[in-house]
Amino acid sequence: MLDVLDPDTDLGRVYRALARHGRCRPDQLAGHADLPVAVVTRVLAELAGLDAVVRLDDAADEWEARSPGLVMAELLRLEESRRDRLWRAGAELDRLYHVARHDVRDAHGVQAVDDPLDLIALTRRLQERATDQVRWLDRPPYRSRPHHFEAQEALQSRRMAAGLRYRTLYHQAVYDDPALFASMTRMVELGEDARVLADLPVKLTIGDDHTALLVPDPERAGVAGSLVVRTPGLLTALAGVFETLWTFGVPLTAGGTGAALSEQDRAIIGLMAAGVTDDVIARRLRLSRRTVVRRIAALLDRLGATTRFQAGVQAAHRGWL
Repeated sequence: MLDVLDPDTDLGRVYRALARHGRCRPDQLAGHADLPVAVVTRVLAELAGLDAVVRLDDAADEWEARSPGLVMAELLRLEESRRDRLWRAGAELDRLYHVARHDVRDAHGVQAVDDPLDLIALTRRLQERATDQVRWLDRPPYRSRPHHFEAQEALQSRRMAAGLRYRTLYHQAVYDDPALFASMTRMVELGEDARVLADLPVKLTIGDDHTALLVPDPERAGVAGSLVVRTPGLLTALAGVFETLWTFGVPLTAGGTGAALSEQDRAIIGLMAAGVTDDVIARRLRLSRRTVVRRIAALLDRLGATTRFQAGVQAAHRGWL
């Protein structure tokens, strides 16, 4: 959303060009923003969805920017809403964090699990009993043995073939583990709906709306303090946490690696994913800025990405980085 105000993004470039030049057609904007017409058309649709621009004449396909002051106010409102959702998710997790540190073995609907093998068995049972979907927050550290991962992949493949949906939000560390990355890729190709987020606070698995397995402090305590949750109120809170984090994840696709990437494009996307600006990329690779902008636009289209972070995630998923 805040990309609208960033002159180094396609959204920011198109909005600034429209704000500066006034009423324009996409082909005119393409010249002002130094972007392909196809990219400008896509960006205008995104900006319209954010209520940052309006189409004045459908027949002539002419557009105009809304007042930057109004756009700024709307973006701040959306950002505040996003922060509010994160705070609510954090509050629910904090409540569960403290619940996990009390003796809950006899609490109705909540049981403690301290043995890793018990947790693995419960995870399998949750998947076997689910009939609609399994939602998963997957993050390190991983303490399972290789044969446990193989068994999980076989189970998930079988359950997805039977119609069970898997929605998995992976920690970005998935790209640092070749075996886990390969497994994720296979599952996505089989139909898993997967996304990646820079960080995840807990490990969590939810089977339908009936059972959840929570590892509230995997970094320091391992599986100690893990919980089996069946209480409706806590299940609703955990599902809300998952759905909130899911909205921030970058979707992965099963498109495969596709055609080979040139060394120049590989260098461009590597620098782009690292947050380097177009001007710096142009200087490092001894290219014109116009060439860099066009290559980045083409790479974003090829990856189905709208932001540089998304492009980096998709490029890593396809083995381009």
